[in-house]
Amino acid sequence: MNHNHISKLLAVLGLILWIPAGHLCAQADSTYRSVQRQVDSQPDSTRNGFFHAARFHSSFHVQFEGDAAYMFREVGAVTGFQVAWVINHKISIGAAFSILTSNNVTLNQYVNSNAAIGVIPNNITPQLMSAGLTGGYIFRSGKKLSFEPQLGLGWAYIHFTDPRAGWADPAASKSETYTGHYACISPSVSMIWNATKVFRPGIVVGGNAVFGQNYLDVKSYNVGSVYGGVFLRFGTF
Repeated sequence: MNHNHISKLLAVLGLILWIPAGHLCAQADSTYRSVQRQVDSQPDSTRNGFFHAARFHSSFHVQFEGDAAYMFREVGAVTGFQVAWVINHKISIGAAFSILTSNNVTLNQYVNSNAAIGVIPNNITPQLMSAGLTGGYIFRSGKKLSFEPQLGLGWAYIHFTDPRAGWADPAASKSETYTGHYACISPSVSMIWNATKVFRPGIVVGGNAVFGQNYLDVKSYNVGSVYGGVFLRFGTF
């Protein structure tokens, strides 16, 4: 076989091998571009982090609350305020504060000895408040009515002036001031009407379990309460 025949044979073999090789390269390039487009469309967790993940949603709201609370064997008005951070429309983390705002709740039946000394005393009205951290889970967040069981852990406070010491002994101080600090556990369940994107009213029932020191017949559990009320939420949801 002369040199010309060998050259032609090599050229034909090269052409036969080049055609499928070129096709394979084109297919590989197309596959690479498709995979690259998929990668580019996904969030970069190493760059954006948890708070920018595709399925992460963050919102905040404030809540104003008015309750009727049963405490010290009487019913009083309690006003509350709460701020909350809600993750993915379901998990809520926040802080709450409440204060007794009516003056009809009295402690006379717990700290007075007027029956023994024949004196009718002035009413002993307490200052009572609580504050703490809250956590909850919102069920049916995408429906018109949602339900949120919630648990609060925090602090309760009571302050009042007791004139009992002065009545029992004329030489003693005419009054005694008491301030108590307690641990507080507050479970509750709320029903929320998802009226608009920025405003949501609702109703709540709950209780405050209080633990700490006693003062005469004012036991720590007397400082606790059960309550029910209404609230308004404003914010993003």
